[in-house]
Amino acid sequence: MKTSFLVLLLFVFGVMRAQDTIKNQAIDSVEQHSRIFSLSPISKKTDKVNGLVLGVGHVENKRISSQTINGINIEANPAPAAGVLYAFMCLMYMEKIIENYKKEVIVKATEEDYKIKNMNYTPYLKLNGLNVSSGCFFTTTSMNGLNISAGNKFKNFNGLSVTVLGTIADQQNGISIGLYSANNNLTGSAIGVYNRSYQLSGLHIGVFNQARINKGLQIGIFNKSDSKGFQLGFWNVNNKRAMPFLNF
Repeated sequence: MKTSFLVLLLFVFGVMRAQDTIKNQAIDSVEQHSRIFSLSPISKKTDKVNGLVLGVGHVENKRISSQTINGINIEANPAPAAGVLYAFMCLMYMEKIIENYKKEVIVKATEEDYKIKNMNYTPYLKLNGLNVSSGCFFTTTSMNGLNISAGNKFKNFNGLSVTVLGTIADQQNGISIGLYSANNNLTGSAIGVYNRSYQLSGLHIGVFNQARINKGLQIGIFNKSDSKGFQLGFWNVNNKRAMPFLNF
């Protein structure tokens, strides 16, 4: 009798747990589908857009591991206004910023200190095609194609990026044109006023070019590298010597 009663209890609790699991899965699951047009931010129910996306930008969506755009992304987001405010605040506290920067330079000890941070988290947007934007994405983005914006940041970038302010990327295999370029690994080209790479395997063309590891070519007014590397400019500095015009 006791055995039968225990078996009955186990059966009842098992059914109740199974029902709870099914309910949770029903709540957590969202049917995903593709579209040819979408507003941005993209709906959590959409995992792919093969066509046109129009809106104010993209935000991280925890419901899906990634979203993909194959086509054209056009957005007008408020990032430029935030950038202007940030620049204004920097000007107000420039003396303090320079002082803190000098302290950071003195205490730098590891290779990671020289890299661009916050580039490896997921989920992230995938964009294949054309991006026309007034500002930067609100989430991590990997892109293949043509980017035209005030400034942007990518996890990986392959193609051509034309910006007013600049392009920041973890891995850049394409060409970036703008005032500022920063990346952890450049196998393409960066053309701007200030170009900065952790590892340069491509080309820097600018007024001031800086690389931690230089396996490529720097062409500019002032070139700096913490390793050997080919440099052409008015003044060139590497870990061995400082020379005008040509250094390697």
